[in-house]
Amino acid sequence: MRTTHYIGLAFCLLALQGCEYYGHGSGEDAGDHHKTSYTGEQIAIGDGHAWTIVKTDIWGNPKAIGIQFTEEALENLPTGHAHGHETVLELPVDKPVAPYDHVTLDWNEMGHEPPGVYDLPHFDIHFYMIGMTERDAIGPTDDEQFNKPMPDGFLPPMYLETPGGVPSMGAHMIDLLSPEIAGTGIFTYTFIYGKYDGMMNFLEPMVTRDFLLSKTRVASEIRRPDAYQTPGHYPDELTICFDEDSGVYTILMEGLEEF
Repeated sequence: MRTTHYIGLAFCLLALQGCEYYGHGSGEDAGDHHKTSYTGEQIAIGDGHAWTIVKTDIWGNPKAIGIQFTEEALENLPTGHAHGHETVLELPVDKPVAPYDHVTLDWNEMGHEPPGVYDLPHFDIHFYMIGMTERDAIGPTDDEQFNKPMPDGFLPPMYLETPGGVPSMGAHMIDLLSPEIAGTGIFTYTFIYGKYDGMMNFLEPMVTRDFLLSKTRVASEIRRPDAYQTPGHYPDELTICFDEDSGVYTILMEGLEEF
């Protein structure tokens, strides 16, 4: 029984680490050889701010990548149609992590398709593996590229490639085990993979505003494919949490492993 308690305590301490505040300028000194957290530039959103974060081990190997934002960022958000409010977040310049180029925090006041599934107010957080110029070249009539299937071995287990796509983004591969897809619950959060022309081009946590306001802690498995087309670091866990002391939300892709 004592061993069980120790294991449980260790697990809780590790989970709490994911919610540590990594606000701009809050990490270790840049000259510190043991620096393990890096932050991108703060960008205004709503009444607050958002920024990217990268966590490493003491040897500098990336272990997690994500975003943080203040609780005020959930207030006075813009109104309008789906995919209409994109905030670009640059990754930390002093700690690039392949294959990620930049991140976007997309606010969808009325959600988006399909109706009855993702038509709730929510955020899409895209971790793009392509640059802005390549994204801008993805057009609204690129049906052939949107619908080109992923090659064998590169589609994560129990994920479905959906038809069509979104300009400057790509097509979506959805999690068949998510409650809103499996028919066992409503959409609160999920993890989506993106593709274009048969190539994975983004990773995408999605989470509703109401779920964020509930301040529920999440540590959820990210199912990986057998292999990746683009070399880099890929996660196996999604963390969503809120730190009461700092008033900061964290959405983190953890367990990065190099492929």
